[in-house]
Amino acid sequence: MKTKYLFLLLVLLSGISANAQFRKYTFGLRAAPQIYWMKPNTEKYEGNGVKLGFSWGFVGEYNYTPNYSFSTGFNLLFNGGKLKFPATVSSDTGTMARTYYLKSIEIPLTLKMRTNPIDNIRYYGQIGLGTAFRFDARNSDEFVHGNTTVTTGKATYSNTSFLRESLIIGLGAEYIMKAGTILSTGVAFNNGFTDMLTGKNSSNSSVRENATSSFVELNVAVLF
Repeated sequence: MKTKYLFLLLVLLSGISANAQFRKYTFGLRAAPQIYWMKPNTEKYEGNGVKLGFSWGFVGEYNYTPNYSFSTGFNLLFNGGKLKFPATVSSDTGTMARTYYLKSIEIPLTLKMRTNPIDNIRYYGQIGLGTAFRFDARNSDEFVHGNTTVTTGKATYSNTSFLRESLIIGLGAEYIMKAGTILSTGVAFNNGFTDMLTGKNSSNSSVRENATSSFVELNVAVLF
């Protein structure tokens, strides 16, 4: 009989220990270098390569089971894109290479799916949506006509969308340190699907500019 009670006590203690490792809410900070680009959806417009960007922000997670959680927070995004297209400047017609520098606040909402711990490491997959609100936009131009090239520095640019919607897909790993602190790292693809440009082409005012922006980032976060 005593053995039976001892066994029940051990089961109860193990259950308490397991629950102590599971926290419904975790919060932390993140930072992420990025590679970003723009994809035009306007005739005669071309993407003009990639650039390096950066983001940082706050992370909050609601863990409704040990393996599944909803993740949100806010991110400050510093990115944009590069496009090349026909343009007219001061009656000269040529090719414009424009670089866009955008600053936005993004609010992501994703579903995070984790494995069970393997030597204090959990692997995860993540999918969801991001909504970003632009608060600053600048551009720099390189205009080529004939044998002449005119380059301008950064200037305020107004013909960009205030709102950006995106699909977020990510993979990564979490290392569970002492006292429950979690070090998380992973790679995410943030695929924008709403138009980022609102202007018209300077050579043909009937052509409305249209392009989406996307980026890949390597994110690092510390969760408490």
